[in-house]
Amino acid sequence: MNTTAPAQTVERKFVDMHMHTTCSDGALSPKDLVKKAKQVGLAAISITDHDNFAAIQAVKSLAEELGIELIAGVEVSTAHEERDVHILGYFIKTEDSPLSDYLAHCRKQRLARTERMVDRLNKQGVKIHVEHVLEKASGGSVGRPHIAAVLQEKGYVQNYNEAFLKYIGTNCPAYEKSVETKPAEVISLINEAGGLSFLAHPGRQVSDDTVRHLIDSGLDGLEIVHPSHDTHRQEYYRSIANEYFLLMSGGSDYHGVKPQDEENFGKMHIDYNWLQKMKNRLCI
Repeated sequence: MNTTAPAQTVERKFVDMHMHTTCSDGALSPKDLVKKAKQVGLAAISITDHDNFAAIQAVKSLAEELGIELIAGVEVSTAHEERDVHILGYFIKTEDSPLSDYLAHCRKQRLARTERMVDRLNKQGVKIHVEHVLEKASGGSVGRPHIAAVLQEKGYVQNYNEAFLKYIGTNCPAYEKSVETKPAEVISLINEAGGLSFLAHPGRQVSDDTVRHLIDSGLDGLEIVHPSHDTHRQEYYRSIANEYFLLMSGGSDYHGVKPQDEENFGKMHIDYNWLQKMKNRLCI
């Protein structure tokens, strides 16, 4: 008689560590995004709005009520050798810190940049108003996606992608550089705020030399899973992470405005054990 107990199946838990709300350039409110995460069965999420933590404060109690682990996150723009480099910060202590002061500065810079870009568009005969762009931002961090939304609404473009390709993408007629802070400075601010720093979507025109420069600057990890990373890219960055003993992260980069966003949400995720390794690094 076989007395061996049947093997127990360990339920896999999935995590999305990269998503945006109306507090920056996402389409959903923080509460609606958390509810959506619950609907697709995510065990944990990190809301990584640009330059602010407002969404985290807004949904702490709701996430707890729904049984979703909420990781305080943020996405910060930097520049290295005149190229945009985005840094994700996780497990941030959102109370007063030099990072919070810096993000307030970034939000002011974003407004000034938006005003310059709208002025450039107006000089090209594309007549939109800053006030309309700010309405799209709904009081959150204003950015190019909000300009894209107005351009589409006014009929100057057919969709989000066309706005970037024709007017506001890098090297386009209305493009203006973002905040030109060095990545090392932001990495240091994130670590000082008790968090971990990750390079966001390195497959988006981030050179290997830049990746290694960031590693030398104290970067904690790489975003492996991202809509812009095919299987080959994921394996490539995973090998770099393993070589340099870096942590790994990933997510859908959900905004709710791009055609592929709905397809990726709930499917572009990482295993919970990747999140656990982050916690182990911080001894949480």
